[in-house]
Amino acid sequence: MDYPEFHAYTEYQDSENTLVHRYKNDAGDVFYVEPGFYDALLGFKEKRAERFDELMKAIDTVIRENHQVIFTADFENPWITREGFIYREIFDLTDPLHIFVEDKSRGSDYGD
Repeated sequence: MDYPEFHAYTEYQDSENTLVHRYKNDAGDVFYVEPGFYDALLGFKEKRAERFDELMKAIDTVIRENHQVIFTADFENPWITREGFIYREIFDLTDPLHIFVEDKSRGSDYGD
């Protein structure tokens, strides 16, 4: 699957995990984008399109400040682990920017 939001970066394969996209920026900083994080990112793109560029700038800032980042859906259960990398979830980026999406999904009211 192509991640067009990250075309500004150089993508290259990680032979240990081909399911997670790995990128490098112009400064040589390396980061991974796990599928769960990408799905969450697309949700924000769909629901908060007017602030999406701001979110992508925040992602770039995290990469440039930390140099080795894994963007994951769940830092307690990431798809990959790499020594020296930090983990960031979508809410680590959106909450400080006050970009919120209300989750109105809920379970059924029809219990047994």
